[in-house]
Amino acid sequence: MADDTDTPIIDFQQRRRERLHVVHDARLEEMRSAFEKAFPIPGKPQAKASKAAKKKKKPRKS
Repeated sequence: MADDTDTPIIDFQQRRRERLHVVHDARLEEMRSAFEKAFPIPGKPQAKASKAAKKKKKPRKS
């Protein structure tokens, strides 16, 4: 009769690891958002149309 009612075995260590993982992920996400707010990552640098032309040096008078 005891064999007929098999109750699922709960692995408490596994469940605890899963909960801690969720807690740590939430904390990490909170920290990431705080850093992104404090130090925003600039978007792709805008490509300049062309570099400024170098100024030609004037010849020295001797």
